Amino acid sequence: MSTKINVRSPFYLHLTEPAVPLPTYDCSADYADLKGFAVNNQGVVTEPVPKAGVLVSYTSSAGDFANGKFATVSSDTVRTITATLRIPAGFTNTSDIFFECNATATQEGTTTTVVAPAVCTTTVTNNGTIPAQTLNSGGNSVDINLSSYFTPGASAITSFSISNNNPVLASTAVSGSTLTISSNAIGGSNTIYASASDAISNSCTAVQAISVTINVVGAPTYICSTSPLTGGAIAADGTLTNPQTTGTITAHTPATSANSTGSARNVTLTFSITVPAGYGNAGATITCPHTISQPAQNVLEDFTCAIAGLTGQGINDNGSITKGSTSKGSITGISPSAGFAEVTSNTTRSVDFTITVPSGYSNTGATIVCGKNLVQPGVVSDCGSSEFYISAGKQLAGDFCDDTYPSNLPVFSTASSVNSLDGTKICKGGTPYNGNNLRYAVTTFPTSAGAGIGVDDFKVIQIDSNGIVLSTQPYTCASGGTGRGGGFI
Repeated sequence: MSTKINVRSPFYLHLTEPAVPLPTYDCSADYADLKGFAVNNQGVVTEPVPKAGVLVSYTSSAGDFANGKFATVSSDTVRTITATLRIPAGFTNTSDIFFECNATATQEGTTTTVVAPAVCTTTVTNNGTIPAQTLNSGGNSVDINLSSYFTPGASAITSFSISNNNPVLASTAVSGSTLTISSNAIGGSNTIYASASDAISNSCTAVQAISVTINVVGAPTYICSTSPLTGGAIAADGTLTNPQTTGTITAHTPATSANSTGSARNVTLTFSITVPAGYGNAGATITCPHTISQPAQNVLEDFTCAIAGLTGQGINDNGSITKGSTSKGSITGISPSAGFAEVTSNTTRSVDFTITVPSGYSNTGATIVCGKNLVQPGVVSDCGSSEFYISAGKQLAGDFCDDTYPSNLPVFSTASSVNSLDGTKICKGGTPYNGNNLRYAVTTFPTSAGAGIGVDDFKVIQIDSNGIVLSTQPYTCASGGTGRGGGFI
C-alpha cells in the first residue's frame, strides 16, 4: 500500500526520518548474557564475561564469601555472584551507568565431587606468603615475580592467573610470571588472589591472597560523594544486593520487604559505610542515602538453555569431554559420558549436557538437556598455512582498554580470514597453541596497535588449551562494548 501526497507551491512539506527506538540493557542473552563464571575447589572466582558492557566488580550474599573469594567446601556447592556491569552506549538506560546481573556456578568439593572426574591432587604448593602491597593513587604500580611464591611439583608451573573483584580500585595484569598491580584514581583496600597451576591432569590450583591498599595522595576526608553509592538491587521478594562503593557497607535501614503492590517502586535506604584506608577519617562510619527501584513480584519464567548459558565446553585431542560451566544451573550429566575415539583431523561432535534447574524458575528442580556442537582436535596436528598475529592473552575483552597492545606473535591456522577463525585450530611452531581459555587480539599483519586505546574496532578471539578458537567478537574501547564488526577480513 502506498500513499500519495500532493503539495503545490507556495506550500512546503517537511519530513523527518523516524528514529529507531533504543533497546533497554538487561541480563538477557541479547545483551549482558554473562558467560564463563566459575569457582574452583579453592573458592577462587573466574569472573564472568558479558556479551555487551564491561564487568566492574562482583560480590555475593553467601555467608562464607569474603574479600572476593568463597571458602573451601567438602562437597559440591552452588555459588551465585552479583556482577556490576557498566552499561555501554546505545541503550535507553545508558545514563544509569551500572546494571547488576547474577551468575551461578558449582564449586567442586575438596572431599567429594560429581562435577569433576575426581577430587584434585595437590602438586603446586605455596612458597611463603606474598607481602601486602601499598600504593599511592594515580597510576603507581608494583611488579611481583609470582614464580618466587609457588613451588612446582613433578611438572613445571604452566600458568599464573589473578582474581580481582574490584578492578576499579586497582588494575592487574600478568605477563609470564610477573604480576603488575596498578593504582587508579580512588583509595581503599582489597584482596586479590594469585593462582598457579601445572599441566598435570586433575591437579589442584595453588592460591595466595595479596592485600592491596591504595592511599589517596593528600589523605582527604571520605564523604558520601567521594565514592557515591551506585547500582544495587532489591528483588521483588525483598532480597537486597548492596550498591557499589569503595567503603565497606556494614548495615542499612529500614529493612527491605517484598513488593506486592503490583508495580515497581522506589525504595530509599540509608547505608552505614566504614571508611577505607587511605583517607583522613579511615575506620570511621558514615551514613549515606541511596534510592533503588524495586520490581513487583511476578510469574516465574521457564528455565531454558539460553538462560543456562553453557560456556567453556570442549573436547580434548584424546576424545575426553571438558565439562565447562553454566551461567545458571549446574551440569549433572554429559552424553556420551565416555567421550569419543581419537581422530586425525578436526572433527565436529555433538554433545548433550544435562542441567539441573536452580531455584527461582517455574521448572525449578527439573532437568533440561542442552546440546552443543564442539570441535575435537585431531591427534595429527593440522596447523594450516594461513598466518595471523596475536597479542598477549587477557581474561576479558575489556581488559585491553587500559593501554594499547601490539599483536605481533605469529601463529598459523587453516582459516582463510579472521572472520572464519571460529572453531579452527591455532598453532605455533607446528603444534597447537595453548591459549589457556584467554582472549587475544588478532590481526593479519604484525602491528604495535592491535587492540586497546586509540584502536577503532579490533577483533578478539578466545583460544582453549588445545588451540581451538572458542569464540570471536569485534570490540571497541571507544564505546566500552562490542564493535561495529566492520573492517575485518
